[in-house]
Amino acid sequence: MLSKRGCIGVFFLLGASSLNAWAIAPQVQFPLDALTPQEYWTIYKTMRADGHVHEKTIFASILLHEPAKQVVLAWRPGDPITRQADVVLLDEGKSYAAVVDVAGKKVEGFHELKGEHAPFTTEEEHEVNEAIKHDPRIVEALKKRDITDLRHTVCFATPAGFVDLPEQKDPARRIGWGGCTDGEGAISGEWDREVGGLFFVVDMTTKKVLRVTDYGAVPMPETTGIYDGMGGEAMPNTKPILVTQPAGPSFSIDKGLVSWQNWRFRFRLDPRQGLVLSTVGIMDKGAVRSVMYQGALSEMYVPYQDPEETWNSHVFLDGGEYFMNTGIGMLKPLVAGVDCPEYATFFSAFLSREDGAPFERPQTACLFERTKGDPAWRHSDDNGTFGRPSRELVLRSVATVGNYDYILDWRFAEDGTITGAVGATGILEVKPVTDTNVSNGMSAGIEDKNAPGGPVQFGNLVAPGTDAVDHDHFFSFRLDMDVDGQKNSFMNDKLVQYKVPNKETYGRHVIWAMQPTMPATESEAMMDVSMERPTMWRFVSSEKKGPLGQATGYALMPGLTASTLLPPDEWPSRRAGFANHQLWVTPYEPGERFAAGTYVSGSRGTDGLATWTKKNRNIMDTDIVAWYTVGFHHTPRAEDWPQMPTMWHEFQLMPFNFFPKNPGMDLPMKP
Repeated sequence: MLSKRGCIGVFFLLGASSLNAWAIAPQVQFPLDALTPQEYWTIYKTMRADGHVHEKTIFASILLHEPAKQVVLAWRPGDPITRQADVVLLDEGKSYAAVVDVAGKKVEGFHELKGEHAPFTTEEEHEVNEAIKHDPRIVEALKKRDITDLRHTVCFATPAGFVDLPEQKDPARRIGWGGCTDGEGAISGEWDREVGGLFFVVDMTTKKVLRVTDYGAVPMPETTGIYDGMGGEAMPNTKPILVTQPAGPSFSIDKGLVSWQNWRFRFRLDPRQGLVLSTVGIMDKGAVRSVMYQGALSEMYVPYQDPEETWNSHVFLDGGEYFMNTGIGMLKPLVAGVDCPEYATFFSAFLSREDGAPFERPQTACLFERTKGDPAWRHSDDNGTFGRPSRELVLRSVATVGNYDYILDWRFAEDGTITGAVGATGILEVKPVTDTNVSNGMSAGIEDKNAPGGPVQFGNLVAPGTDAVDHDHFFSFRLDMDVDGQKNSFMNDKLVQYKVPNKETYGRHVIWAMQPTMPATESEAMMDVSMERPTMWRFVSSEKKGPLGQATGYALMPGLTASTLLPPDEWPSRRAGFANHQLWVTPYEPGERFAAGTYVSGSRGTDGLATWTKKNRNIMDTDIVAWYTVGFHHTPRAEDWPQMPTMWHEFQLMPFNFFPKNPGMDLPMKP
């Protein structure tokens, strides 16, 4: 089914849960703080006063325009704070961009986007969707399927990723494509209610259907996407588990600065990126040592793997295409006791509507400590068993993008490790097929004709007549590493075989040894995870050394991940070029923030990591940024239906010669 995927002034909710919390009015206390409601109104009034806004103008995006890095690092409490915003407007099909000086109430750099488009908006999609449903060709196609009561029928258009279709020849044209669902008989949503075999292309500006392709009707299966939203009875012999913090949390928040154990960091809730960590450092001998200037999810890429036209259009760049605030997007409310523990501290946010006005979205992030019963370290010998328990601090948000819910964590450990984690859950996208049982054997193979509604070939049967299509997930994290300062280098430590000399004496013929290398340019630093050619990836200070003479550093430890199987010269890969490697390293550049480019809707792959790195710039002894891609191939299983159990993928930033010894040696015996 074609997806229906249809700044933030953070304030704190303090208390055991959201039910008894109270709010502190949002205010700017740091240069990277999110936009406040007052600032949103200033932006709106400034744009209107400058003549750029009328009744039908849509505010497609309002994001904080970050000050220069040097300005942020030099700022001290009491200093004035420069505030700017990046604004993207959609006006009668044309897209415009501007920078607004909030304090000065001035519009700077207003210009029309040529060949680039504003992100799709909820209002725009709703208007087009209503027009689609009444197009005579669509009405006739639905009638052939015995769908004549359109009250429960939804036809929707989504951003058309560029694949060089005839309708996309003109780069100024704002193109969408999509399909229909019929919700009659649905109980828990419409994700298994696709009207099979129907595809259309739409001009989003004129709200006209340009092309309708009907591949033939497919019988709609009985709905099976049913779940108990209120929760059922507990399994037999289930006893309560109670976790409380009667003395309150161990972290503190002072004017936006989070302090926990030795960690110090700030964060904001951004409409496009979700949680954005800033100025992450760790207290050591009375001083804060910098680890990472900024860490955030930069882009998501989800290509589906079905050749049918109604499905091969499913090539989503979720971060840049679908961060619309009033509908789907990167920040969704959290449920105490489900998404976060009851004792967590919750943070609400302000976003902007498409008319430019701010609105509150409560509980869009949470912060909590936890202990999992794991040791921080342990050892047994003749003298006894010794060890220390561990705890960690978790900062969490949830992005809901159409059918998928992504739980996004930053986890801080007492040993100096930061874990970035993505938990994928939600509901699968499925299509109707003729197969109701595959006990007589799966379909012959991908060489066979895959007619719409035909046998299952590019997915897995999760219910009778319901095919969950194979797909990928790729998440690009932008990690602006500042290990003991801005001047860093990237180390690629190869683990290579070493032939032992005098093997007759030692008995061993081959061992492995670390072969440190320091890539000098961007092209040398394009890295892929390889079992056959293992490497260690480190970001090291160019100026500071530990007591043993080693450069202080942080290692990036990949977790379970995957690389794309799609060729780099095809359009999906060209638009999402960041997925072609697991790691990229670039010199810091303020305008390079989004791995697939700033303007993703209708993009042709002329912006983003794959383009920037063609300059092959120096990355030695300078301010560098790491871009790590978390990826996984998803071949759906029956257990993923009707709601998918959370599937976690993680990576770690781990101190490597950053401390002279294990920083957890003196942890208390109680976590």
